[in-house]
Amino acid sequence: MINYFKKISFKQILFFLVCVLVVEFLLLKQTPFFWDGISKSSRATWIYANGLTEFIVPTDHNSGHPPLWIALLAVFWTIFQKALWSSRLLLLIVNIGVVWQIVLFCKTNFLKTVSAFAVLVVCLEPTFVAQTTNLNNDMLLLFFTLLSLNALIKTKSVLFSLALTGLLFINLRGIYIVIAIVLIHVVYSRLKLIENERSIYLAYGIALLSFVVFCYFQYEKLGWFLITQKENYNMQRQSVGVKQVLINSIVYVKSFLEYGRFIVALFLLPLLVRYIKNKTNRSIKIDRIAIAFFVFAFIFFIGMVPFSNPIGDRYFMICYLLAIILLINLIAHYNLVNKSLIYSIIVLMFVSGHFWIYPATISQSWDSSLAYLNSYTVEDQMEDYIDSVGIKTSEIGTRVRFNERNFSEFKVITETDRYADFNLATNKFILLSNIDNQTKDDELNEIMNNWKLVKRYSQLGVFMSLYERE
Repeated sequence: MINYFKKISFKQILFFLVCVLVVEFLLLKQTPFFWDGISKSSRATWIYANGLTEFIVPTDHNSGHPPLWIALLAVFWTIFQKALWSSRLLLLIVNIGVVWQIVLFCKTNFLKTVSAFAVLVVCLEPTFVAQTTNLNNDMLLLFFTLLSLNALIKTKSVLFSLALTGLLFINLRGIYIVIAIVLIHVVYSRLKLIENERSIYLAYGIALLSFVVFCYFQYEKLGWFLITQKENYNMQRQSVGVKQVLINSIVYVKSFLEYGRFIVALFLLPLLVRYIKNKTNRSIKIDRIAIAFFVFAFIFFIGMVPFSNPIGDRYFMICYLLAIILLINLIAHYNLVNKSLIYSIIVLMFVSGHFWIYPATISQSWDSSLAYLNSYTVEDQMEDYIDSVGIKTSEIGTRVRFNERNFSEFKVITETDRYADFNLATNKFILLSNIDNQTKDDELNEIMNNWKLVKRYSQLGVFMSLYERE
């Protein structure tokens, strides 16, 4: 069996991964937008409604992020149909691009003794798996990140230019990634870990010029660029005090350890210390991956921890993937005798990550594991119950985003379908779910202790509870 795995080629692994993604598309083609993806859908709807004639979204809808992902959504809706399946077709294409880049990166950077089969361990990372199912821009961001690394290592100037430009036009976090790529490029060049050709430096100028032109047109139209004037988004980009920096630092570290990722750190740290101490037994491939990991982790830390924007696990997917590849190489570098056991434990922990559910009082990055998919089942069960007993939705206060189904599911929402805004003073009923991270602890305790539980549905830890005022 082990000899069979060793004979598997990278092309076979890529074909298998593409088949898995196609099956995933078929199974989830009607699954709605979730969480932050809903706001992306609303902005894409504006572009679509304007017939693709304008890609700079008005301030009232604009979060400040560049519009590549939402523009692509609008284009796909125009070509095919404004539907969930066409949105997921776009995601499928992006997902295939990502696994293609992962396979290329592993093929280039795995040690010779590492089997192509190890790519599957990399792709089992729980947040990566979850994001392949989530209609958001993070997979497109990951695609251009991996493309930039592959192009840099292979010294492919045109692809490098495309990757850097793509990063700047997807998300503001793309700016951090480009800064990280610049630093990685500098370190690689100084340590002679890549060929240093002058033509590749032109890519930075092309990407920067393209982004400056976009910012100019956005400023001409809206009177601002990058930092949105819309208050609820602007408030998430403020600097914070020392106490909040410490809290954010803890959240940042937690992101690297939760959903089973702690097992990677547990195995990686002692091997990495051993590798750093021994300066005579080095590998260019290990050096490249380690440098990229630490640079990305450092830039993300200084770019996010001092600010008020909530930290999501999905922001650091490139770090998780690099850490796994680094661990795989170090296991091969030291030819550990128990590597099969180590891989088995890692896979087991990654699978377990999709079942990590915190208490309702602890906020959770729901879109960072497949656990969020359970929410659709309990939502359907609860709404069927509400219909069966004749409770009006206007009497039910909730922070679950039912009222945004015109963007998440493309359903027509009438006034009779709308739920009331969450208000403990006026609501007759309250609908709670641990999928909602906005309800505060004191509000949860007030409802759970002083309101009557009418009905509760739960699936694999994801729950939805209907309470009535007593």
